[in-house]
Amino acid sequence: MRIGYYSCKILATNVFDINKQSRTNPKSKVINQKGAGVNKIMNAAQTCPTKAISVENIRTKEKLF
Repeated sequence: MRIGYYSCKILATNVFDINKQSRTNPKSKVINQKGAGVNKIMNAAQTCPTKAISVENIRTKEKLF
């Protein structure tokens, strides 16, 4: 089974990168926390079908999503 929807990369291109070398279950990683505005990052997190992305305020550490 392969899970890799790429929605985070599509919505926040400068924030996330996908390891396309992985044949099963490719993982995304944050490459630039400030690569997009809060709205784009929140949208990317909310569209992740596995809810693998969490978002927190850098200063206060409050969990936003």
